[in-house]
Amino acid sequence: MKSINACKPENTSAAKLHASQTGVRKFVKDGFGLTAHWGLYSLGTSGNEWALFNERIPVKKYMERMNEFNPSRFNADEWADLLLEAGAKFFMITSKHHDGFCLWDSDLTDFKVTNSPFKRNILAELAKALNDRGIPLHFYYSLVDWTHSAYKLKKTWNEYIAYYQGQVRELCTRFGKIGGVLFDGYWPRVQFNKHEAEWFGAQGPWDLAGTYDLIHSLQPHAVITNNTHIPPLKGEDYQIWELDLPGENTIGFNSTQVGRKPLACWWNLNSGWSYQPWNHTVKNAEEIHCAYKKARASNAVFFLNVGPRPFGDIHPEEQGVLREIGKMVRE
Repeated sequence: MKSINACKPENTSAAKLHASQTGVRKFVKDGFGLTAHWGLYSLGTSGNEWALFNERIPVKKYMERMNEFNPSRFNADEWADLLLEAGAKFFMITSKHHDGFCLWDSDLTDFKVTNSPFKRNILAELAKALNDRGIPLHFYYSLVDWTHSAYKLKKTWNEYIAYYQGQVRELCTRFGKIGGVLFDGYWPRVQFNKHEAEWFGAQGPWDLAGTYDLIHSLQPHAVITNNTHIPPLKGEDYQIWELDLPGENTIGFNSTQVGRKPLACWWNLNSGWSYQPWNHTVKNAEEIHCAYKKARASNAVFFLNVGPRPFGDIHPEEQGVLREIGKMVRE
């Protein structure tokens, strides 16, 4: 994918709502949250969360991974306790990544965790454990969906919009009060080649204004961002950078334009976003704490990502570093 200077983002001027001042103030004050990239891609033996696209895996074959997903060690209470030990104030999980696999019991698809051997509703268990501890739950949701039949077909684009907005409604109505939603997969400054366009190119407008108003009407305090690498659009509540500080673009796709909304920076604890044992290089607590302090000095909320293992736990080495970080941020 190649970045270009031309930028024609979707017009969201029809959006009427934003997160409440209470919700925005809490998000900014909290200042530090953990995130997790977890799904069928965690079962792979190479690649990352983009394996279906990068490795040209046939969609049908990839979807068969659902029959192998059985994270028997998953314990939502243990995850929530670890968040507290790490000093994190909120948690965000990939409810659905680009591969379309859902970590909750969605009524709108069969490609979901409750149809795997695990059968349990991961998001529901996390929502309860986090709520018991007063930790806000945020959802990552991919606009892109490589396995949904309506996503790639032009004639069914409206069907896909109805599908994804229906899932957003589920996320906003089934798990109690949520802290926010982060969208991904829409990058208006990226020029796709022919192959990439088949996988990432939208066949029409996303109706972002309608989606943002839907969330803000159902969850008035929830903060929304879209990982577009451009300044926030109307209806969005903060701007986020990946592996960069606000206004920096050392990795080639972030925006050097800083908007007027609250800021956030997103780091990963390991060498990648998802579980990749062949690429395992956990950063030490001092390095992460330095990034945290720089982000906070830039008035940015700090996101730190982990990639849970397919067994359902967070890698013991990552757990150890998180506990060290917790001691540092509490000093």
